[in-house]
Amino acid sequence: MRGLVFLLALSAAPAVAQSHPVFGNAPQSTRLPNGLEVVSVRWNTPGIVAYYTLVRVGSRDEVEPGHSGFAHLFEHMMFRGTRTMPNREYDRRILSFGADNNAFTTRDFTLYTTTAPSTVLDELMQVEADRFQNLHYDEGAFRTETGAVQGEYAKAVSNPRMAMWEALSEISFPRHTYGHTTLGYLRDICLMPTRFEYSRRFFRRFYTPDNSTLIVVGDVDHDALVASARRHYGRWRGRRARVRVPAAAEPTPQSRHIPWDGATPAQMYVAYRAPSFDGGHARGASREAALRETAALEVVKGLAFAESSPLYQRLVVRDQSLLRLAADEGSFTRDPGLFIATAVLAPPSRDFDAALEAIQGELERIAGGEVDAERFEAVRSNQRYRLLGSLQTPDDVANLLGRTIALSGTVAALDEYLEALAAVTPQDVSRAASTYLVPGRRSVVTLAARVDADGPPPEPGNPCERALGLE
Repeated sequence: MRGLVFLLALSAAPAVAQSHPVFGNAPQSTRLPNGLEVVSVRWNTPGIVAYYTLVRVGSRDEVEPGHSGFAHLFEHMMFRGTRTMPNREYDRRILSFGADNNAFTTRDFTLYTTTAPSTVLDELMQVEADRFQNLHYDEGAFRTETGAVQGEYAKAVSNPRMAMWEALSEISFPRHTYGHTTLGYLRDICLMPTRFEYSRRFFRRFYTPDNSTLIVVGDVDHDALVASARRHYGRWRGRRARVRVPAAAEPTPQSRHIPWDGATPAQMYVAYRAPSFDGGHARGASREAALRETAALEVVKGLAFAESSPLYQRLVVRDQSLLRLAADEGSFTRDPGLFIATAVLAPPSRDFDAALEAIQGELERIAGGEVDAERFEAVRSNQRYRLLGSLQTPDDVANLLGRTIALSGTVAALDEYLEALAAVTPQDVSRAASTYLVPGRRSVVTLAARVDADGPPPEPGNPCERALGLE
């Protein structure tokens, strides 16, 4: 028992503040006995703090058939208030603090964001702790928010890229839950209003202290922050539900074309199954190797698709066969995800084959070892300094920490990734390209306006009526 008491005391002890190559002041972390992790970074913004609450639940965790979209729904529900502080009173209190708040959901996590004066930090924590422990809503409020999500989906699908992202997710991940978008399948969204009791269970399963991290950046004292967290969050109880996320099927070549009603240039997504951010929380040398692979693939994106790349200069600047060529940088995932390149063809072209051949050819050139040493160093350095240069405000820091903690489970992940990036060699880059960026691991989604389209697109109907067969 004495040993257990010692371990509990050790886990709750604050880290000693040290200098840090990225933040200046190193992040400090304390885990409370109920599992809540409290992280702080002192940042030179007198009187201001970013107060972020990370919950490690995203669309990845939506494993029950027919119930996709609930992680995103709770991004809405968490603003409905509690019995002691209904949503209007919650909004009034946040405004009275002079604070600004929001939230967003991804495949792997949900992040609640607030920027506020440091003088109201303890009061803000009291309000936030209340809603995370005591969220309350009736069926009427639930139906209101599910209606809002349906409206959000209807707006999103009016954008061709949403349709492409849905298709790309589906063909790339036929088994894994990355196969549906964060918004969820349309049919599931349409049935959400009938899932009131399920929503309560969802909250109890995932909104737990051991599945959450409080991140405060700015004018903050760590010891005082932890003391406040003990007062306001100390009675929070619960343990995250265990869910069995299906293993992803082995990648195979896939493609889909989407005929679009309405005017749009032809465009395409070219995606390759890529490893997870840190090898699935690998340890030791395996973790180091996994992070190095992740960093190497990010360097490939810069080498192949940056505006200074030979491919971009040829296709966009000189030939003008493409309006846009880019790669989805920093799209790290907790499980194996996708390396995505995007291309928009210059009208009236629909020559997807030529664009795909050019993209694949450039990746094969890199895989074959044709990596200019000077350009490699410039791209690698640019990625590091671009990341560091993006950290201008407490929100920038809290956002980056939230993302890396969500993917890795550790506050040290950012440091480890930057170390891996610094260690990447041209050989690592070629090896990663030859391993992952090959046709056998490739999914392609193309979209173009219907050839037979005549006049404006038809008026959109009710998507739920179509999905449920009610039209």
